[in-house]
Formats: sequence, structure tokens, C-alpha cells
Amino acid sequence: MTVNITASACFFIVLLILLLDFSSKEKLDNLDNNSFRHLSITCLIGLLLEFLNYFLVTVGLEISSKIMLVLGRAMFLYYVFYMYYFIIYAYTTCKKLQKRNEKYDLFKRVLTFVYIFFGLVILVLPFDFSESVEYLYPTGLATTVSYIIGGVGIMYILGLSIANFKNLKQQKAMPILWGLIGAIISLFVQNSYHQLLLLIPAHAISIVIMYFTIENPDIKMLNELYKNRELMEQGYEDKYNFLFEITQDAKKPLLDLNRVCNEIRLEDDPKKVKEGLAIINNITRQLDFSINNVLNVSSFDAQKLKIIDTKYDVLKVCELIEATVRAEIKNDVSFNVELPKSVPTLYGDYMKLRQIIYSLLNNACKNTDNGSVNLRLNVIEKYDFCRLIFNISDTGKGMSIEKINDILSATGELDKSELELLEKKEFNFKVCQKVVKIMGGNLMIKSTIGRGTEITLTLDQRVYHEKENSILNRYESSVASGKKVLIVAQDKDLSNYIKKKLNDNKASYSALAYGGDAVDRIKAGKSYDYILVEDDMKEMSGLATLQELQKLKGFDMPVIVMLNSSKDSIKEHYIEDGFADYLLTDNLEEEINRIIDKY
Repeated sequence: MTVNITASACFFIVLLILLLDFSSKEKLDNLDNNSFRHLSITCLIGLLLEFLNYFLVTVGLEISSKIMLVLGRAMFLYYVFYMYYFIIYAYTTCKKLQKRNEKYDLFKRVLTFVYIFFGLVILVLPFDFSESVEYLYPTGLATTVSYIIGGVGIMYILGLSIANFKNLKQQKAMPILWGLIGAIISLFVQNSYHQLLLLIPAHAISIVIMYFTIENPDIKMLNELYKNRELMEQGYEDKYNFLFEITQDAKKPLLDLNRVCNEIRLEDDPKKVKEGLAIINNITRQLDFSINNVLNVSSFDAQKLKIIDTKYDVLKVCELIEATVRAEIKNDVSFNVELPKSVPTLYGDYMKLRQIIYSLLNNACKNTDNGSVNLRLNVIEKYDFCRLIFNISDTGKGMSIEKINDILSATGELDKSELELLEKKEFNFKVCQKVVKIMGGNLMIKSTIGRGTEITLTLDQRVYHEKENSILNRYESSVASGKKVLIVAQDKDLSNYIKKKLNDNKASYSALAYGGDAVDRIKAGKSYDYILVEDDMKEMSGLATLQELQKLKGFDMPVIVMLNSSKDSIKEHYIEDGFADYLLTDNLEEEINRIIDKY
């Protein structure tokens, strides 16, 4: 018996050290940590009760019947409480729960009722004490019922583990496995050899194992990672806002070119007029392509994307093309490839994409006797979308404006001869143009006779995301303690002032200049405590942004419109349109303080 108590004392010390270490660190408020805390405290109480029982018997003190009754009932309640908390731990582990939900709350309410009932039953059932040379132990109906409760609990945990076997990670299963094996062995042994109290030490071993299986990342490091990601996202947002601004600024030359076209109409020489118009038309097309099909990430539109449920790695596609071209290119021509270091996994028709890029490179190689052929890939990633920008250039023969316009005007379905070329995997420029259009992409050609050709191909694809979220995403709600706000405004002074006020109030924010970006961000799964939207914006007004957001399934975030003094008389109409509130920019300091306090 002395050996048994010595082992229990060792477990008590180890468990106490682990609990003190656990309590001293900043940790996540999740179900795993709560279960460990409750089980540890309960087990320590059980070990103390075991020491008290041993002490009273060994020192030879005369124990009154009341003390024996209190000690015996306390031991019974320990077994009830320990099984209650261990079942909760097994349930959350098997169901892979980190946070409470409705099913968990219902399960816990039912389990609490059942174990309170059994606890009260054990308290009123009779029991006796049998005395050995070294130990005093309870017997009787209450003891039998406590063993039955323990057995039923073990059977439930076993069934739960088998039913959710696929959800159980090997590491997470260890405490449950040992808890089941240790409890079963202890119950059988202890029922026959009452002097061997093995059940509580078995509990302690299970809790010690549990301590090393709980996911408790370094909160300080996690906070730093979260701040770092916020900074990165703000950097990306600045890039998108910059692209949006230069897109707006670059549209002016289009108007200037149209004006020049009108002036050329006064030219008397028909030949010069025709040539001038062709040149201007080509420049206009190139500029428009650069703005809308390359730079303007706001043109991402999920509804226009050709979604194909096939995953591919575009870098591997390019590497295969590179190997093929290098084996076929002329000795006097160098082949240069420039690829980004990383590109997300995408969904799309990579076979047709490979055929198009190879065909364009093959044409470039055939028309280049010396010099170089170049392939460059740039990527603009935005939420769930990715724009691939292929640039293929050569120092070859070049082509005329008439030929370029003829190629770029090729649209519609493929004819019979073109389908035959498609089957043979031999694409000419017109087939490439048509296939690119069918895939939802765009093609632009710049060329000068004798000075080479530059081809730009853009194609929007959906990004493939792993089902398992990153560790930061899983714990984001635990470390992001402040409010999260989305600002949608093109007025820089207004946006900067709101950012400063939010920083002063320790709130995090995202700032966008285009309503469509806000819609895409919410589509991508981002959540905010409220959204501030400027009323008067180019491309998409505040009201239009709200209407697009309201079309999203499950959208329920408060959207607050920012109005200037000219809208003061009709501000209530914005509430009728669906805005949660309004903010008057002429009284900005008072209004933003009101919004921060309210939301």
C-alpha cells in the first residue's frame, strides 16, 4: 500500500507542476484547454482525498462515522465529476471542436443533467466501510452504482471514438486510448483488490499525456504573425489602390486619341488618313488592353470566369513548354524565360493554355533568325482570383498593322479547318486569338516590320485553396481582440482621417478604393464588425456597393454610408435604402467617434 501512495504522491507533484505551468502562460480560450484545466483540478482533488484516507488510517486516529461518511461520499463525487469532464473532452476531441456550438451546448446540458442526477443518487444510497490492515475502503450499493456509472461512461467514450475514428488524430487519440485502457484495468483490479487504488493514478497518467497533445501555440508569436499579416494585407491593398488610380488616370489619353482621329478626318490625302487612323486605332487598342486587361484588377469578375474543375500548376506548365522549345529552337537564337518564384494552384484548362503558349512561342521562333525569343509570366493575385499575364517577345521579322488588326478581329466559334488544327495541336495566330477568347482571356499584339513582335496574353483563373485552414486562420478570432473595419473610400483625406481614429481606438482596418473590391473581399470569406462606404465614388457608388453586398448569401454586416453636407436633408432616405447608419463628413470627428462607440 505504501508503494501505491508513493506513486500517487509522485503523480500529484507532476500534475501540480503541469497545472501551474499551464496556468502561468497566456493561452487560447478553447475547449481543449478548458477540459485539461477541469480534469487536472478534479484529479488533484481525488489524489488529496486518497492521501487523507491513507493518513487517517495509518496514524491510527479514531475516525467517527460522520468523517467516514463525508470522505466516502467525496470519493464517489470525484469519480462522477471526473467521468463527466472526461466525456466532454472525448466528445470535443472526436468532433474536432475548438469553439462551442449549438450541438455542443445541447450535449453538455443533457450530460450535466444526467451526471447531477447520478451524483444525487450516489449521495443518498447506503454504503459501508471495510477495513484492512493499511486501508479503509467503501463497499455497498453506492460503490456498485459508481462502478456502473464509470463502466457506462467508458462504453460511451469507446463507441464515440469508433464512430469518429476518421476524425481522431493519432496524437489526440492517445489520452483517450490510455484513459479507456487504464480505467478498464483499474476497475477490474480494484474491484478484486481494494487495497490497490489504481484508478486515480490512471486518471493522472491520462491527464499528463493530454498536456502534451493540446494545441497551444505561442500566443506572443501568434500575435506578431497576425500583425505581420495585417501589414502585408495593407501593402497589397496599397498596390491595388495604386493600380486603380493609374487606371483612372490612363483613360484620358483614349479621349485625346479620339480627338486626333477627328482632326485627321480633315486631311485631304486619303492614303495618309487611312494610315493615320489605322495607327491611332492600334495605339488605342493597345492602351485600352493595358488598362483594362492587364493593370485594372477591378475588372476581375467571377461571373465571367470560365471555371473548369481541374487543378494545375502554371509554373510546371511553363517548365514543360520551356523544355520543348529549347529542344527545337535555332542555335543562333537565345531563349529567355522569366517566371515568378511562386504561383498559387489554379483551376483551368491547362492543356489549351499550354497549346496556346507553345504555338505563340513556336511562331516567334520560326520568324526569328537571330537574336532572342523571350517568355515572361507575371501574376496578380486577388482573393480567390488570379490574373496570368504572359508576355512573349522576339527580335524577328515583325508584322504589319493590317495583319495585327486582322488577327485581333478574329472572334467567334472555330470553323472546320480551325478545329482540325486544334486536333493536330497546331495553332496559328487566328486560332490562338479565338481559343483565348473562348477561354475568357485576351490577346494583344505589338509589332513593327523588321523590329520584332511582342504578344501579351491575359487569362483570369480561380485560385484553388486547401480545405484545411492555416493555423493563423484557425486562431484568428482568438488573437484579434479589437474591432475590424472595412473602409471603402476614394477621398484620401477622409480615408486617412478614419484610419487614424481607428488606430487610436486599437481597431484594425482594411482600406479599399473601389466598391467591387469590397464585394470580392466579402465573397472571399472576410468578416468585419462594420463597413464604412463613401457615397460618391467613381465606377461604383456607395449605394451600388451596398446593393451588390446584399446579393451575397448570408451577408449581415452593418454598412454605414459617409455623406457630405449636400446630402444632409436626404440622409434618412439612405436608411430606407438599407444602410445601417450614416456618417456626416462635415462633422467628421464627432461622427466617427459616435460610430466607433456605437459599433
